[in-house]
Amino acid sequence: MSRQVPRSVRRAAPLALLTAAVLAAVLIAGGPTRDGPPLDPAGTGPDGTKALVDVLEILGTDVRITDTVDAGHGVALLLVDALGDEAFADLREWVRAGGTLVVADPGSRFAPDIAGAAAIGPLETSLPRECALAALADVQRVTAPRGVVYEQAGADTVGCFPRGAGHWLVARQEQAGTVVALGGPGALTNAALREADNALLAVALLAADHDGSLTFLRPGAPGEGEASLRELIPDEVVLALVQLAIAFGVVVAWRSRRLGAPVREAQPVQVAGSELVTAVGHLLQRTGARGQAARLLREDLRRQLAERLGLPADSSPDVVAAAAARRTGRPSDALTSLLSGGDPAADGELVALSADLERARHAALDPNLDPTFDPTRHPMPDKEPTRVH
Repeated sequence: MSRQVPRSVRRAAPLALLTAAVLAAVLIAGGPTRDGPPLDPAGTGPDGTKALVDVLEILGTDVRITDTVDAGHGVALLLVDALGDEAFADLREWVRAGGTLVVADPGSRFAPDIAGAAAIGPLETSLPRECALAALADVQRVTAPRGVVYEQAGADTVGCFPRGAGHWLVARQEQAGTVVALGGPGALTNAALREADNALLAVALLAADHDGSLTFLRPGAPGEGEASLRELIPDEVVLALVQLAIAFGVVVAWRSRRLGAPVREAQPVQVAGSELVTAVGHLLQRTGARGQAARLLREDLRRQLAERLGLPADSSPDVVAAAAARRTGRPSDALTSLLSGGDPAADGELVALSADLERARHAALDPNLDPTFDPTRHPMPDKEPTRVH
């Protein structure tokens, strides 16, 4: 035998499941760690860049982690471009004055156009140099996880590490300075710096043949920057949402179409009341259900008497018989027996019962009787009252 779950438990079950799902998501995603955020120059996790800072400092490079570049020539590293318009303009003027900027954010305004069809997949991330850039002479291959490739446009640009129709590294002149765009910061993280020749690439771009200083432009914290939500959403996502809205409108218009007048449903066949009574009687007679027929006759008389005498519809036969006796001035025992007697044993008894009930109906419902008549104050004569037909 199963136990019924209390209603309070059933109501609380969805809330408990939702709470458990949220806790599971938090545990899976994990909270803030001591490794720091991704690309943090002090982060020791796989996506941090502290190993890059340590390697450069060991080689004698003065690494300055700041938000802006100082006046003068040098090298600046920009892993995440969250610059506002004013900061972007200042950094561009610094480059044009003779500085070298290494940018590893494909979404930066300093980066070339992306050749999206040739993005680097998760399985094959090793790329050969295949370029004559003198600064990268000792670099043979790099590992660039989660990277993209750029289009090489213009005679003043040099592309290295080709993939498909693009290059993972593109260097171009910016007046007196140079902008070196990497197809992503993955090659400079703690987890990938020891792969292939990634460390040599970092030293060649950030420490070799310079004045011994590097400005590490600090990545912005999550939520910083001046880009709006619309600017952060890719155009492909916007187009997909527009297509979904159009499809929804088409479905709504299709489902709400009216091709003509409403079709009337077939109505049930109307059966006359007399025919229905006759049919029920024939069924009762055929099945020999004398008891059910007697109960129907008694229930019909009880209901009519209760309605005529102003009693509730569910009054018991005893109450109805007593009220009818007070109205007619006759004993209630016979009427009580008539309304709640046993089932007839033969068809003749059923016919006699029907006749007795009909006589009782006429006697109790005679319109010539006064509804306010009280037999305790006005004794009735022995003979039956005259009925008016």
